[in-house]
This record gives sequence, C-alpha cells and structure tokens, in this order.
Amino acid sequence: MVTLFSKLILLAFIGNLLVCAAIIWDRNLRRQPENLFLVSLAISDLLVSVLVMVFAAGSDVLGYWPFGQAYCQFWVSFDITCSTASIFNLCAISSDRYWHISRSMSYARHCSRKRIICIIVIVWLLSAIIGSAPLLIGFGSKVTISETSGLPVCEMKLPLIYAVGSSVLSFFLPAAIMVYLYGKLYMYARHHVKNIKTQLQQATSFLIMQLTSEKIREVTAATLMTDVSTNANATNNNKNEELPIVETRFTRVLRTVASHVPCTCIRNRFINSPDTESTILPNPANNVNDQKARLTLGIIMGTFLLCWLPFFLVNIGRSWNPSAFSSKVVLAVTWLGYANSAANPLIYSIFNRDFRRAFKRILTNSFSCIRNTDLNSSLNDSYLPGRKRNATRDCVSDNENNNQAQATHLLAITSA
Repeated sequence: MVTLFSKLILLAFIGNLLVCAAIIWDRNLRRQPENLFLVSLAISDLLVSVLVMVFAAGSDVLGYWPFGQAYCQFWVSFDITCSTASIFNLCAISSDRYWHISRSMSYARHCSRKRIICIIVIVWLLSAIIGSAPLLIGFGSKVTISETSGLPVCEMKLPLIYAVGSSVLSFFLPAAIMVYLYGKLYMYARHHVKNIKTQLQQATSFLIMQLTSEKIREVTAATLMTDVSTNANATNNNKNEELPIVETRFTRVLRTVASHVPCTCIRNRFINSPDTESTILPNPANNVNDQKARLTLGIIMGTFLLCWLPFFLVNIGRSWNPSAFSSKVVLAVTWLGYANSAANPLIYSIFNRDFRRAFKRILTNSFSCIRNTDLNSSLNDSYLPGRKRNATRDCVSDNENNNQAQATHLLAITSA
C-alpha cells in the first residue's frame, strides 16, 4: 500500500510539474492560448498531490490522523476545492475543443488570452465556494476517536443536501456536459470528413470528364489529319467505300482514347496524387484515424468516469447511510479519484506531439545536467590528487637536477 501511494503521488507531482514546465519553456506551446486550460488543470492536480494525497497517504498508512484538528478541516476543504477545480478544468477543456473545431472562425475571432484567463478565474472561484462551504458554515470534518482503534481519525460527515448538491455541481453536471460535447464533437468530425469526401469525389468526376474531353479532341484531330493525308492519295474510291472508313475512323478514335485516358491522364495526373489517395480512394488510413479518434475520446471519458463516478456515488450513499459502505470501499474509491490527477497529464499531454517533444527535451536536458555535474565532480576529485602528485614529482626531479649540477661543478673544480 505504501508503494502504491508513493507511486501515485510521485506520478501526479512529476507529471503535472512537467506539463507546467513544458508550457512555460516551450515557445510553441506558450503561444497557444488554449494551453492555459492545461496549466490550470495541472496546477489543480499538482495541489491535489501536495495538499491532499500526501496527508491522506500518511493517515491511511499510519491508521490515524496525526496532523491535528485544524488541518483536518482545511484538508477536507482543500480536497473538495482542488478536486472540483480539476473536474471543472476538464469540462472547460472539452468546451474549448468543441468550440475550436465546430466554429473555428468564431473561435479565432473571439477566443483570446484574456477571455481564457477569465474562464479559469471563474472555475477557481466556483471551486473555492463549493470547497469552503463546509468550513464557513460549520459542518464537515472533525477529528474523532475511533471506536475500534482508539486513535484520532479525521472524519468527513456532510449533510445529505450538501452531499447531493455538491456532487451534482462538482461531478454529474460537468460529466454530462463533457459526454454531450465529446459526442457532438465526434459526430461533427465524421460528418465533416464525409462532406470533404463528397466534394472531392465531385471534383474528381468533373476533372476526369474535362481530361477525357480534351484527350478526345486531341486524338480526334490527330486521327482526322492522318486519314486526310492517307485518303489524299486515293482518288478513285466509290461512295459505298466511305462508310467503312468513317466507322474505322470512329472505332480507332474510341480505342485510342480508351488506351490513353486511364493511363496518361487519370493515373498520372490525379490518381497518383497523394491528396487524392488519402481521401478518394479506399485507404485503410481513414479507418485507422477514425479508430484513433474513437480510442482517444474513449480513453478521456472512460478514465474520467472510472475514476470519479464510484467516489461520488459512495459519497451520496454515505451521507444517506454512514454504515452503508465499509472503510475499505471508501479507501478504494477515494484513491481511485485521486488517481485521476495522475492520469490527466498522461491523457491530455502524451497524445499531443508538441508536449511529447517538450517532455523529451526537458528530461534530456535534466539528465544531461545531472550527468555533467557528476562527471565534473568526479574529474575534479581525480584531477586534484594527480595534480599534487605531478607537482611533487616535478619538485623531486628539480631537486635531483640541482644536486647533479652541483656535483658536476664540484667535480670540475676538484679536477682543475
């Protein structure tokens, strides 16, 4: 259990910190105003990991609440506020994506950085109001003595009306909005692709007809010129013999067009075009992209509902009947909701190519700095003793040279 809690906390902390660092340091990500929603989401999940998950892990591992009565109340308030802000940010991201794709022209005109900041401020204000209501009104959490262990525990007892109202505002309403918007977004994308295919097919038919008519005119002209030059030498033909010549000429024109148009015009000018191959002709990539879109939307909504739906159902059930669920069930659904803060940076960032490049650059530079620091320290440690040894060796060699010179000088004086 300790290992699982530690991994979830580290994953949520490092993942959301990387998202913030990538948007701050990467110029391309920083230029996109909609990435401010991801920054707000990462900050809310980062606060969940620091202010909520750490103390929840300590309480669950130790089996009691060691952090006092005051922080018990603030802890529950932080839990509701940060978790609600995370869900509201997810709802804002879905609304932004739907508006961006379905009404791109209006989005480009009206979506500015100031507007997005205003939306984020509203998200946090609503979350703070919902989360601070138990603290301001005077109900919610308090430290009590457990009947089984006799140790202090931080219990959260919410009135039924607040539990239902906060669950609807914090989860069920945003979840319904997200399901509706992502469903509309997927249907709009499919309809848009079908319209593009229909328009391209019409353009293809028009182009084929135009190229075919041009080729017919070219081949007809060339054939008639050949027949005129050939028939100029024949002066004594009968009128009955002219009909087979016309039939032969027309047959030769159709045969020439049939042999030229599919090969030279259509295949070379249009069918082999990469844009046409990806849209008009049957291409497995279209099915792959469609499956990828469904998979992405399924992962986004599936992870969100899987993490938070059990918690809010248990939350309403406990307010109705406190003994309806065991402590193990409450522990499991609580940490399942916390796990969403660790999954969000993976879902909303890893699928983005710009974020993957920014993450790779940040991690590579960090590891390079750490490696260079260790290498420099090891080189300095190995270089200083060697430097001392070299200095000592140089001193010894200098002394030996001086002694040898003095001995040679004395020997010369003695011999003289």
